[in-house]
Amino acid sequence: MILIDTSAWIEFFRNRGAAAELVDVALKEDEAAWCGPIATELRRGLRSPKERTTILPLLGGCHWLTQPNALWEEAGDLGYALRRKGLTVGTVDLLIATYALSHDAQLLAVDGDFAAMKKKGVPLDLLPLKASPRI
Repeated sequence: MILIDTSAWIEFFRNRGAAAELVDVALKEDEAAWCGPIATELRRGLRSPKERTTILPLLGGCHWLTQPNALWEEAGDLGYALRRKGLTVGTVDLLIATYALSHDAQLLAVDGDFAAMKKKGVPLDLLPLKASPRI
């Protein structure tokens, strides 16, 4: 399963870059997943009724990751631990990272916060943007 971050979805919808190609492969292989925080970011960013009628049905065909039981506590603890290591990460990215970790999902993101988390020891399985997904 590949949890596709909002940043990668944006690249896909704009049809640019390696992330767009990897999202396309994940969709074709039925490996694309999303979760609540990503849904919120995407739905809020849609700019027109036409975008909504085009994009939302596509997302509805992806795997929906259920909310981890201790999502809020785990995301908060992750943010606390990262801040002690000198890294402050936004709440939404902490929530997305917690979803990926809880579901043992690969994470496809263009957003550099996830790579920074990994460098600080968070065991995220980040999908390299120059490689094919392990599916």
